[in-house]
Amino acid sequence: MRQSKKTANVNWHEAAACALQIDLKNYADSLEYMTEYPLGKGSYRIDILVIRKLTRQMIPATIACLFKTFNLFEVKGIGSSAGIDSYYKTIGYAGLLIDQIGNKNQYSGLDVSLTHLSCHYPRKLIRHLQQERKIKVEKFSPGVYHINKETFHTQIIVTSQLPPEEYLYLHCLTNRLLDHGLINRLTDDYSLHQEQDIYIRYMNQLTTANRNKKGDTPMVCEGILNLCGTSSEEIIERTRKEEAEYYLPKIDSLSTQIAYLKSLLEQHNIPFQLDPETDRP
Repeated sequence: MRQSKKTANVNWHEAAACALQIDLKNYADSLEYMTEYPLGKGSYRIDILVIRKLTRQMIPATIACLFKTFNLFEVKGIGSSAGIDSYYKTIGYAGLLIDQIGNKNQYSGLDVSLTHLSCHYPRKLIRHLQQERKIKVEKFSPGVYHINKETFHTQIIVTSQLPPEEYLYLHCLTNRLLDHGLINRLTDDYSLHQEQDIYIRYMNQLTTANRNKKGDTPMVCEGILNLCGTSSEEIIERTRKEEAEYYLPKIDSLSTQIAYLKSLLEQHNIPFQLDPETDRP
């Protein structure tokens, strides 16, 4: 419970999407990224959808070897790992996506891959697949596990096991960034790209994740920000501004819809009450 409270304000979906784009930046022309991608008119959303635009171009990166045209990512936050329920939920989402984008059978399951992105090795899920489903889970490379003979091309990526030499930003997706070697490497690379939005958004989330219970930023993360000419206060203020820009229009839109609904009900002499507690005896 303490862990979930500590990281409750961290948008791990955005952090993971930024890390993916940075670590796969050599293939930016081939890949398009979308977070919280909606499925149809319902409330279902894919954490991250990566669309491979140039399917004939090779992507030798080990985390992308399984990529097809549409690549769904289920992202688990720090302190949790890929679970059985989320595993099958993602399979269902893949079916919904095919139904949504399909046009005269243009796309099928062969055009879709599923990736479960997890900080920790999901022992319970893998044991379930091996013992109950009799499915082979193969370690393709450090941190990357392929699941054979599943409905869709499926893999599990354990970020803490990824080699930082290849996937520095994915590897550093943690709320316990204490390795000074990694911090120095991250600082050096970030200093070269600190003007780029994708790096700033990643660092926003990383700094928030590594803030302690009193709201302070650990010295190691503060060092990264100071070396790059940014303070934790500036990060916090920028995050608040981004949240306001995102939520305020939605609140205004909802208020307008409520006002319209109220006027319709009043026209028909139907009482309008937002607080359900006042209706109780």
